[in-house]
Amino acid sequence: MHPIYKLLHPHLRYTLQINALGREILISSYGVIESTFFTKKYSMELSSVAYDKLWQFDLQGLPNDLLHRGMAVEDPSAQHGLKLAIEVYLPNILLV
Repeated sequence: MHPIYKLLHPHLRYTLQINALGREILISSYGVIESTFFTKKYSMELSSVAYDKLWQFDLQGLPNDLLHRGMAVEDPSAQHGLKLAIEVYLPNILLV
């Protein structure tokens, strides 16, 4: 069995299921968040409007966020135009 699989399997085993249930229970229409906040029906809409003013997709979305945080460098030869820092780090650590 591949060593990276052994490392990631316990963490990622139920991630998709947990995320789907979280979306369904917490942030769906009439979910927990909408039923507990005082604005009820419009709480998600209000929070998305507020978040829209704080978050800038061109600066904080991928790949610019990775570049800004030093997790990647531009690489025109790469498929997506970036060389991820983990690609440099892992071969020295895991020796797979």
